[in-house]
Amino acid sequence: MSKAELAERILSVLKTLPKDRIKHYASFKDVQIARFLDAAFIEKTPEEDLKLQYIALRDLVNDKYKNYYKLDDKLLKPKGNPQYYDRIMSEIKGEKKETWLSAMRTVVFGK
Repeated sequence: MSKAELAERILSVLKTLPKDRIKHYASFKDVQIARFLDAAFIEKTPEEDLKLQYIALRDLVNDKYKNYYKLDDKLLKPKGNPQYYDRIMSEIKGEKKETWLSAMRTVVFGK
């Protein structure tokens, strides 16, 4: 497989990544796409490194390690604060926002 083919495969895998839930200064997806569109970068990168990057991206997109190392209920719903994980995930997804007063209540009372 040539370097150009590997770059095309990497770009196709990168384009399947979902959009970031949280807006960052720089998006992983956008930075990597710009990197692999640069012909000079592709030319100076060894073919073996491109293969390893393709394999790593493919595993990332397929959630290989998330499925391999399943989290049990003890981590997702700890006895001390069972709503903690659900509250964090709802904040990340933007489902419900915590007000200033509810945030202060959480800090003071830990709920």
